[in-house]
Amino acid sequence: MRPSHPVNSIALVFVLLVAASPTVLSTAPQDQKHPTSQPSTLIRIAVGRAPHQIAFSADEKRAYVAAAGSNNIAVVDTTRKVLLNSLAVPRTPLGVATTQNGLLVSRFASNELIMIDNVSGKTISVLTGGAKPSLFAGPFAGGRFLVSYEGANRCQVLNKNGVSLGKSYATGRRPFPGSATSDGRLAFVPNYDDGTLTIIDLWNETVIDTIDVGEHPSGATVLPGDIEVAVAVRGENVIKFVNTASHQITRILRDGIGKGPFSVVVGRHQQRFFVNNTASHDVSIVDITTHIVTKRQRVGRTPIAMAVTQDDKELWVSCEGSHEVCVIKLTKIQNPAAAEAPTSRPRTQVGVLGMIHGGHRTSKLWGIKQVEATIRKFKPDVVLCEIPPDRWQRIWKDFSERGAFDDTRIKPFPEYTDVLLPLKKELGFEVEPCAAWTTEMALLRRKRMKEFQNDPKKNADWQKYSEEEKLIASHHKKNPIVMDDPLVIHSDPYDARTKEELGPYDRYMNDYIGPGGWTNINKGHYNLIDQAIKRHPGKKLLITFGAGHKYWFLEQLRLRQDIKLLDIGPYLPTPSPSGEKRARRAHK
Repeated sequence: MRPSHPVNSIALVFVLLVAASPTVLSTAPQDQKHPTSQPSTLIRIAVGRAPHQIAFSADEKRAYVAAAGSNNIAVVDTTRKVLLNSLAVPRTPLGVATTQNGLLVSRFASNELIMIDNVSGKTISVLTGGAKPSLFAGPFAGGRFLVSYEGANRCQVLNKNGVSLGKSYATGRRPFPGSATSDGRLAFVPNYDDGTLTIIDLWNETVIDTIDVGEHPSGATVLPGDIEVAVAVRGENVIKFVNTASHQITRILRDGIGKGPFSVVVGRHQQRFFVNNTASHDVSIVDITTHIVTKRQRVGRTPIAMAVTQDDKELWVSCEGSHEVCVIKLTKIQNPAAAEAPTSRPRTQVGVLGMIHGGHRTSKLWGIKQVEATIRKFKPDVVLCEIPPDRWQRIWKDFSERGAFDDTRIKPFPEYTDVLLPLKKELGFEVEPCAAWTTEMALLRRKRMKEFQNDPKKNADWQKYSEEEKLIASHHKKNPIVMDDPLVIHSDPYDARTKEELGPYDRYMNDYIGPGGWTNINKGHYNLIDQAIKRHPGKKLLITFGAGHKYWFLEQLRLRQDIKLLDIGPYLPTPSPSGEKRARRAHK
């Protein structure tokens, strides 16, 4: 990213396919006063010529600003808002990031990334990357950073807090700073010259897609929840939102965005995001839930980079054209729910229902009709289901508008396609997608399971794993149960049996597999379930997941004091006499 990018002011017309037509968002008038997010004081700090990326020290007592035109890193006292020092860094320092080892700096006029001491400015190490390194994205999972090389049409991962170079990926023409999901799974890199967004599977180390996003995309930021990427499309004066799973543009924000939007930064409390408009010299402040611009704040000339303090009280803006940093004092966002006087409400009720997925299509005991009858009898306010959050928007849109499903993940789940979604449409309960599963996770798991089997260092563990699996399988074969009987599925012995079966896989492979390991994936599922439970206090919730996960969730839920865990038995289909006998045998 070189200083003083020209802004293309030509008006453009959107040509969008009907099948993937995004929603165009409108906002309140620009001058409307929003009571909870209106900025107040604007402080100006001279930091050197053409300032770019801003990074804060761990304690946020210092801000480091890459002054590209002055060839230094400005050191600012964040309390007094005064320049303390300037650390000389020749050859156009554009990006700066704080690490536990020092300051990581990209030098745009070279192909180098350097680590310098944050006090003396002395060079600690030098990494040779690609031509014209830009700003840093991160750190994300594992202390990794991402940097784009504008002159090489590539981006690269930096490992171990910038100590070593990782995998390099081909991008489109002139890649600008990208962004990664919170788990470090996917990266999204906007390519300024060819109007595309490169999507990278960082876990499996491959470029998985390149999509058209419009004229001169200059910044991309994954929004909280990892469901959407907000892309600043500079040549069209809009923000476009791309779904992280389908890679489709789902909506466009135009009203309230100024001229030449350059990047998007999310507030640390994840309640608003900010867009710096380089040609209108202001910042748009956007409510993260409604995607409505609540204020446009005037700043210095050509705001090129931004950073938000940890407490969400200040937005720091590097203004390349006026050679200063502008600090916007942000008013606190009030949580309406928290502001209300506490009222007594019943404890949240939670039931757990075990699914057998494709087995529902053929089972006479736990088939589609029985699942539907059970959910109707339970009468949930909210259903927490095994659908990934990043796929839910498209799934519900497809079903509610066309009664069809294009998403391949939901097709093997008849309890959702044939029961849950039709019942939601009829009964109106809420659905919370709570599956941590992703395609990238499944690919990585398959790869690492194969590696585990063939890794000479894991030969002894593989032998032990295989032996334990055979012993457990032999024991269970001698003590069979009816696997599709809902009374059996929802019994303690069934859970104990499942835990035993999955024990070797969990013990020997969980850490080796990584995110898709048995304990790891259940932690991911349960984290989403926990968040959903907290969002619906006092309501009646039904968790519907594969029956194998049930024991893991119940072990966690039984420890909670904030919920009432319901016995699911009374809601299950009335058993036949033979079914009662099977259930009694299962409880022995």
